[in-house]
Amino acid sequence: MGFENKIIELIETKREDDYWDFKESWHTNKADLLHDIICLANNRTEEDGFLIFGVKDNTCEIAGSENDSNRKNQQNIIDFLKDKKFVGNIRPSIEVKTIRYVEHEIDVLIVKNTNDTPFYLNEKYSDKDKTVRSFHVYTRVKDTNTPLDRNADINHIEYLWKKRFNLTVSPIKRIFEELKKKENWKRISSDRTGITVFFNINIPEFTVEFLEEGEELNKEFYAYTMVNKSTSYYNTVVKYFNTEVFECQCVYLDGGRYVTTTPNWGFVDLNKSRSDNYAYKYFIKGSKEEILQQFFFDSDADEAIYAKRNFDECVLYFKNENEIGYFVENCDIVLKRIKRKRIS
Repeated sequence: MGFENKIIELIETKREDDYWDFKESWHTNKADLLHDIICLANNRTEEDGFLIFGVKDNTCEIAGSENDSNRKNQQNIIDFLKDKKFVGNIRPSIEVKTIRYVEHEIDVLIVKNTNDTPFYLNEKYSDKDKTVRSFHVYTRVKDTNTPLDRNADINHIEYLWKKRFNLTVSPIKRIFEELKKKENWKRISSDRTGITVFFNINIPEFTVEFLEEGEELNKEFYAYTMVNKSTSYYNTVVKYFNTEVFECQCVYLDGGRYVTTTPNWGFVDLNKSRSDNYAYKYFIKGSKEEILQQFFFDSDADEAIYAKRNFDECVLYFKNENEIGYFVENCDIVLKRIKRKRIS
């Protein structure tokens, strides 16, 4: 779902919740603005927080931000947060975007979801009659922020500290988040067992193992785009301690210069007849298979870069399942364009 559609969907719920808050206009009190940002930065979901300006919080009526004299842009907010005394000098990461909705401009202050929680000040900040207190942890529960003169409940503070140390996510999700940080993994190979293992240097119970498949498998079409057509297949197992949490097949292409998880098969039947059945290979971006593909890719090796470029020319990458559905429904248009290109 695109950003604009997501915000419109939240507005149309006609309610506020843990990670979004409606404001009829931008804040006139800077302490209130800082308090709202901290509460959303410390929200207990895995979502970015949204301060949505131009929507009345009681009636959800659209007021718009285009005539708001207190309107701010992204640089204004970054400059505002820059000199605030956050513990550890770690500040919420923000972005400001504007969308159009029912003939009005709606400003959205996005407070990025990170694991740096809890955010709190080590020096109080005041504006007029409002004060954001030092060493107070503020959060948001449903549609309510922690009051300025109180700390969040202890169980909520405990959760935010657990989030900082990645203790709130399942081992499976945590492993695949760690796989995005290639610099934290080390490779070892055993001549005795023939097994190649990657392990995480910070969390050694996270491992990825290669197990060579015994039988000879047919080469897929993408093998013939390589300089060297020799191909080897491996079973790849992702483990937490000795528990297998994910398994897939990997392929060594171009004589071992390029390693990738094998893409998924997809099929399109244009006229519901066997003669018009088309096959394709694909990945979904952000999927476990695609994360592993990026993990195995050696971006410093020219030969691997060249091989991946050839591989990507004949494999599709989709953002999500909905995009696959759109592709299948409109595949006849795609095929017509391909045929026109061949003719020309």
